[in-house]
Amino acid sequence: MDLLPKDHKDFGSKDYWNEFFSKQKSQPFEWYGEYDSLSEILDKYIHPRDKVLIVGCGNSKLSADLYDVGICDSISIDISAPVINQMKERYGKDRPKMNFEVMDVFKLSFEDGIFSVVIDKGTLDALLVDKSQEVDKRINTMFSQIERVLRNGGRYLCFSLLQEHVLNKLLDWFTDKGWLVRLHRCSKAEAKHDDALAFPVYAVVMTKLKKIPGAPLVLELVHAGLPTPQRCSSKADAIDYVKSAQHYAFLKRYLNKKKLAEDDICLELCSPDTGRIKYKMFVVDRKEKSKMKFAVFVVVQGRETEWLFSTPQGRQELAANVSCERLIVVHLLRDNVYSSLEEVKNDLSAKVLELAPASCKDQVPILSLGDDVGQRDIRCRDKSELSGEYVVEDVLSNNDDLYRRLIFLDSPYIIQSEAKLMTAPTKKKKKKGSSKLQIDFDYIACDHHIAIISGFAFLKYKMLCPSVLLIGLGGGTLPMYIHKHFPDASVEVVELDPSVLDIAKKWFNLVTDNRLKVHISDGLAFIQKAVTNGLKYDIVILDVDNKDLSLGISGPPVAFLETTMLENMLKLVYDSGLVIINLACRNSELYKEAYSKLKSVFKVMYSRKIPAEVNEVIYCIKTDDPKGIMELTKDNYTTLTSFLEKRTTYSDVFDVVDLASCLTEIT
Repeated sequence: MDLLPKDHKDFGSKDYWNEFFSKQKSQPFEWYGEYDSLSEILDKYIHPRDKVLIVGCGNSKLSADLYDVGICDSISIDISAPVINQMKERYGKDRPKMNFEVMDVFKLSFEDGIFSVVIDKGTLDALLVDKSQEVDKRINTMFSQIERVLRNGGRYLCFSLLQEHVLNKLLDWFTDKGWLVRLHRCSKAEAKHDDALAFPVYAVVMTKLKKIPGAPLVLELVHAGLPTPQRCSSKADAIDYVKSAQHYAFLKRYLNKKKLAEDDICLELCSPDTGRIKYKMFVVDRKEKSKMKFAVFVVVQGRETEWLFSTPQGRQELAANVSCERLIVVHLLRDNVYSSLEEVKNDLSAKVLELAPASCKDQVPILSLGDDVGQRDIRCRDKSELSGEYVVEDVLSNNDDLYRRLIFLDSPYIIQSEAKLMTAPTKKKKKKGSSKLQIDFDYIACDHHIAIISGFAFLKYKMLCPSVLLIGLGGGTLPMYIHKHFPDASVEVVELDPSVLDIAKKWFNLVTDNRLKVHISDGLAFIQKAVTNGLKYDIVILDVDNKDLSLGISGPPVAFLETTMLENMLKLVYDSGLVIINLACRNSELYKEAYSKLKSVFKVMYSRKIPAEVNEVIYCIKTDDPKGIMELTKDNYTTLTSFLEKRTTYSDVFDVVDLASCLTEIT
């Protein structure tokens, strides 16, 4: 039997509903749940002495259920005469105080202020069919009628799926009137009708209050298990909350219906007490049959930036490694407190089971890298005018080493700078448990920085005492390493963002002197000016990020890879000098184009890919005689590693075999 309208506008038609209920006959049709699944909310806001109006009642047995629990004084109205006759016949004899009337919600004939509660279970959703001016005007009339018949302090309970235009209309109209508005999630109703409903069910409870000019917005979210509602600072907060829940519910339904997720799907779970996103979950499906059908992998704090956890390809490899057909990879987000792995498991156990394939509803194995949640300490959170919001955070590694990171929140999975921390030596006695942390400049934390230093071996002259121009400061760990371990080298750094220089000095122990200078300038303009002034360097290093991530390149900005700019860099280095470019590009067309331009300018180039990163370090050598370069480089590298081993506590940072085996000549 087809009981759905061909056009959504039919929902406002008396003829449609007459036909609908004639076909329904004696079978009750419940919008969004019966009394038992909504009773927790109904019992909270309706009391036995309340006079109740149910608008658009249809043939729902809600009024009878309320009568049976002591809420007897009710009037149910509907535009359809056939359904009102059905209801009178069904309930009129046994429940004498329960009344039914044929009435249009747009033309209520009741006196002002006689009802304590108005219940709307799906009626607004049926009538607010679009955002047209005509519909909007009708809904204004409906709300005005409800406002008129409610007493002060009375409540309008609207059960709805809260599609975007419906939610916006409710919030705009009733907050503008100064009413108290609360949003309840009807979890029991959703659970009972899980197969039928793609969206969550909400009860929006609007309490009629006298408007006080200048009074703040009173808009609250009510979460199960929390003693007090969460106050929203704006309507946008409530809208974001509902959208997030709808997104999750829709994807949950999609994943239960589909045997295989076609994309790397991401879902977010908010903490009800803070309103912040606490968990980010990635659904990874594999076609191959595996030992486990379904499992969860919790990534400890700070390790979410690693390739294995931060990229779709990495997560696919992780799922293969643990031999799982559907793996939920969970990131623990900053600005939250995670006391233990057990707490995380308790938070996730019910939610992740909802994402299991329909054939798998058993207990879910929750995997991790260890038996704790890791450690993350946010030392600084601020905003740069040029680079946006950023955090400086200390993260404990899996081998109990502590690292400091600079991360711009526009790119939360890209570590802008990373450095190892150590306890600063001190002669003064300190209180027990107190210690000062400082950067360990003997250690290189970033693999691509190791590759850049390794590239010094390509220099024919001045390998141990080069003049270096570095475009891009970051936390300053690379120039500080060169400054400390190459005592006869000179380094000039160009950084566009003055905030980054402040961060490097305050949080990464950057110190400038006559051998290490930082210029606050645009790198492109600096290079052009340096060429004009006839400046020369032994090495030019391009290690600068690209702010426009939509292009598919994390660094450098594409302007640095234009032929004219590459030619300028070539002019900046001495004969037998070197240009080193840290390239991180996911866009295949852009990647090919960059390579083509590089080959048109530099005749001798080698590439070193960083296995655990997207980065690739390209060594561009200025020479007219490419013969013997590789043999010279191998000899130089032996000298370089021997030189650095004597000056550092870490003898395993550089490996001569590693350089030779990882280099690829670009032809």
